[in-house]
Amino acid sequence: MTSQKEQLSYLLKSDKDLEELIKSIPKIVPFKREKGFEGLVRLICEQQLSVASAKAIFDRLAKIVSPFEAKNFLKVSKKDLQKTGLSRQKIDYCTGLANACIAGDLDFTSLHRMNDEDLRKELCKIRGIGKWTADCYMLASLKREDIWPVGDLGLQISVQKLKKLSNRPSEIELEEISVKWKPYRTLVANMLWNSYD
Repeated sequence: MTSQKEQLSYLLKSDKDLEELIKSIPKIVPFKREKGFEGLVRLICEQQLSVASAKAIFDRLAKIVSPFEAKNFLKVSKKDLQKTGLSRQKIDYCTGLANACIAGDLDFTSLHRMNDEDLRKELCKIRGIGKWTADCYMLASLKREDIWPVGDLGLQISVQKLKKLSNRPSEIELEEISVKWKPYRTLVANMLWNSYD
């Protein structure tokens, strides 16, 4: 792992636009999530919801699934899961994920050893997990250094502001803009989210 100081120094040399962004953030607070089943369920909760709504739902969920493991999730009735605010669709996704963990179809030990591309492909095989969720898992749960979730609305809006673009960049444009930030795009994503929040 490269230190944050080294990463920042590299990024500032690569792109002067980041200077103002860095100055505007008092402290870089990284996006962190748990590893394994709990982290993925939390990210599924966060799909297309505001940070506050997703946190409220997950906090209610954590009270009835304890300890937060796949087998305990499956013990909770659908009715009780719905009371947390989790949508029917997301309950189905999380149930499928729990079953995959128990059946051994999803083995986190071998998953975590995979490179970014293979890990993303593996996670996306699970219903309800798309590229955004897989990328955020690698970024927030596994702390990988060069993850760039192009499907994230907050990042799209923040990059539009950073680069003074007239329109919100598409996923392809966001990928192109990020090339000069490789191999430390996770840090840039964290800074942009900090500025957006």
